Amino acid sequence: MDPVNSIIEIAGPLLLGLVCGALFRKVVYPRILEQLGGLARLVASSANTWSQVALICVTLGLAAACHASNAVATLMWLHEHLPTLPFPLTQGLLHWVFLAATFFTGYYLAMLPSASASAADEPSGTV
Repeated sequence: MDPVNSIIEIAGPLLLGLVCGALFRKVVYPRILEQLGGLARLVASSANTWSQVALICVTLGLAAACHASNAVATLMWLHEHLPTLPFPLTQGLLHWVFLAATFFTGYYLAMLPSASASAADEPSGTV
């Protein structure tokens, strides 16, 4: 695989995830917070931020394990450590897992709260 295709294969789903996450955060997320009312502060808590960071780490690890450069080693490890599954584990399946993990990495990155968003939510203290 040449380097340009490899970069496109990584950047495509990552950018798509960033766009989808940003659209969700801008359009749908405020409506969800509005529906939650008093429970909205739980959604915007620091624990939620840390869980998103953990999800980003998990999806990055999954993407790294399922990338074409590691697919053979990952397949061998899965065949050694997993019981027999009702579907075959193939390099094509790992490729789709890589694409999904890369997409969700971008999605979760876009969903991280920004400093400007939290500063806009706090009252300024002026009348």
